[in-house]
Amino acid sequence: MKSKIPLCFYPTQIVFVDDNPDFLDALSATFSKQFNVQTFDNTDSALRHINEYQREADLVANDEKPKLQGDSDAWVKRVLTHQNIKRFDALRIKEVSVLVVDYSMPSMNGIEFCEKINNTSIKKILLTGYATPADAVRAFNNNIIHYYLKKNDDNMLQDLEAAINQLQHAYFNELSSSLKAEAIDSGTPFFADPQLARYFQDTCESLGVTEYYYLTNPSRFALRTREGSNFACVIYTGEDIAEHLQILLEESAPKALYTAIESRKFVPLFQTADGFYEPGIANTMSCIYPAVHVSGGSDYYCAIIADTGATEAPAIKLPTGVLH
Repeated sequence: MKSKIPLCFYPTQIVFVDDNPDFLDALSATFSKQFNVQTFDNTDSALRHINEYQREADLVANDEKPKLQGDSDAWVKRVLTHQNIKRFDALRIKEVSVLVVDYSMPSMNGIEFCEKINNTSIKKILLTGYATPADAVRAFNNNIIHYYLKKNDDNMLQDLEAAINQLQHAYFNELSSSLKAEAIDSGTPFFADPQLARYFQDTCESLGVTEYYYLTNPSRFALRTREGSNFACVIYTGEDIAEHLQILLEESAPKALYTAIESRKFVPLFQTADGFYEPGIANTMSCIYPAVHVSGGSDYYCAIIADTGATEAPAIKLPTGVLH
């Protein structure tokens, strides 16, 4: 089970490199339903492709960072749309997150291939056939590769799928780490809460989500499905609910609205600059949604809300499969 929620996830490429075209065809047939797959039977072509579409080592250059002004939705959105993350850009599906490479190839072996990759963020899986275990262990210990599997193992395909899943998730957690330190309150607990991570992952899989992005005011994820539908997954802690209730009292909000939110059976999504209630909002009861209670390290109150007005970018059409 994934125990953390990255700030974002989008359909990066999984690149397979092997000098056996038949083996590559079999891998593509197996994994194209779950992942955005690209295959190469030529190491030179594969290296050019991987190094051309790499992400910069620094997510956002220091001199290009927007100025942080509070816990700002606009600030987080601007950072997430930076060219290095390639959000809502066709290049985001060419960005490579995981490499799967065979050890035994004619021009160079898989470990030598991995050493030529410029982007250290890419996760690398070595498939061994003739490599001695010592070769793979040494490469793993030197951080040249992140995982290795024997090609002739009976459960190789299942183990490979699990490894890709795990490493792609790790790729996005690392991508998120610098933003978490600056764009959001470092005390926000839910990014590393296993119970909430399970709820979030189950929600994404049930909706067929292929990409998501964290936003603030209120804390929520913008979700996009493989069919192009958009949703918001709002997540409130008990403290968030208490803050909303205090503002509702101060602004003399309708009693029915206060009572519904106080029950914790409903959560709000107000279309305001700071995400809180403001006097004059029409039809306030249409701004609340049934809540799911998730009990983890804290109590969380979540809702999935269809976003019919999202027009920020066309969805990327990928084969039917689950989110990894």
